[in-house]
Amino acid sequence: MADNDLPPKLSNPSAVPGMAPVDQNTTSEAGKRQFADYMREEPSVKAQQAPSPMQALAPQTNISGPPTMDSVQEQMKATSSQLGDINQKLNTPNLKLKPSEKFLVRSKLEDAHTNIREAAQKVGVDTGPQLDTKGLQNPIAKFIALIGDGQEQLESAQTMIAKYSANGQELNPGELLLAQIKINRAQQQLDFSSIVLAKAIEGIKTLFGIQI
Repeated sequence: MADNDLPPKLSNPSAVPGMAPVDQNTTSEAGKRQFADYMREEPSVKAQQAPSPMQALAPQTNISGPPTMDSVQEQMKATSSQLGDINQKLNTPNLKLKPSEKFLVRSKLEDAHTNIREAAQKVGVDTGPQLDTKGLQNPIAKFIALIGDGQEQLESAQTMIAKYSANGQELNPGELLLAQIKINRAQQQLDFSSIVLAKAIEGIKTLFGIQI
């Protein structure tokens, strides 16, 4: 078809109307909502997920100001609660850990146990001889023994700090800071262990189709 055969409107490009600009008052959803409302919407917030084991070992940034006897005592109390939570997980019926999970939990619990004992020593506790778990063949029994000794050391440390406070004594600031650092490291290692155990327990729930 020749150009001169085109309809008049098509033969003249300037006659073709362009796209109209978007009107913010334009409605959508059958007139239920204006377009401008969508533009003002805040981005949806993703559901908070549990931290991964590697996130649990990330450096802590929530320490503010120099430590005090009260703040270190509260940290020790929180750490003792962490140990209690892990102890409860370890007593889950039918709990069986894979070799890789056993290695991770043992490694982190042993490190946490060492840090707890060293923190207790910094505030004047006689922690006694190292815990001997060689006679315990069951790995979970070894873990529970580490937790039990850790809780005892933390209780002794809290008692020692309370005694200092009652007598109006102050701990050496340097020793107090080292105790705080040791406890923070222990908390990270316990968080890691707790996450690994939680994932193992989740596998049991899936396998048996029950709520534990």
